[in-house]
Amino acid sequence: MISYLITHFSYKILFFWSILEGEIGLTLSGYMVEQGKFDLLTVLLIAVSGALIGDMTIFFIGRFFKPKTEMLLKRYNKKLERIERWFLRFGSWIIVFERFIYGTHIPALLMLGVSGFKFWKFLLLEIFGVILWVITFITLGYFFGQAVIDILSLVQRHLSIALLVILFFYGFYLLQKEEEV
Repeated sequence: MISYLITHFSYKILFFWSILEGEIGLTLSGYMVEQGKFDLLTVLLIAVSGALIGDMTIFFIGRFFKPKTEMLLKRYNKKLERIERWFLRFGSWIIVFERFIYGTHIPALLMLGVSGFKFWKFLLLEIFGVILWVITFITLGYFFGQAVIDILSLVQRHLSIALLVILFFYGFYLLQKEEEV
């Protein structure tokens, strides 16, 4: 599978993959940089550009379509409560790291857009967060290439199993917590 992806993977695909999310694409790109098939600086520029375009789009959807976005966000009430707690605890730095927390990226960006958060402050923190995210996954691909790609692919293909395992351990945690009370 990996040889097929390498021969058919291009910078254009990386750009669009980065707009949508792209951990696997970035990891694969890091692996391809290590294999000499991609240029590191080109990968960095394309991935950062794509991710910023995607995130700005989501932010501005929240900003310009506030009533519809607020209705949509009501579906994610529990996630929003968690994100709000994180904002209260960590402040604006959550913008830098929300991309690394599965399931919170899009609701957080929409919430920021709706909230009227200052755009220029958001942009600065977003650029820093995107660069950190891109470098992290390219580095993983560069040094651990095939192994990381296999793990990410497995998790993505079997997300329901991964969620069941997480729920099992969470249930175990809750039962143990109940016994302590």
